Amino acid sequence: MMKLRVDKISDGLHHSEAVVTIHGSDGDESLVIDKRSLENGFVSVGYPIRFEGNLYLVELPRETSAGNWRIWVDKNQLVTGPEREIA
Repeated sequence: MMKLRVDKISDGLHHSEAVVTIHGSDGDESLVIDKRSLENGFVSVGYPIRFEGNLYLVELPRETSAGNWRIWVDKNQLVTGPEREIA
């Protein structure tokens, strides 16, 4: 399982939710997630679907506010473990 770096921007409408921002290659995307899935500024995502240079296409755990389920991110935003970035 991969982890994607996110920035928490606010609490969600429900006490169990958080709103986070993902810094994608085409701009930032907002995503509402369960607070339990936010771990030290990271959220779990599946293994990248495609690679193009330093950009990786990842599938998100929930739909963004723009309606996207996948987003292109720079590889330095992904980690495979608590402290190990992907090569």
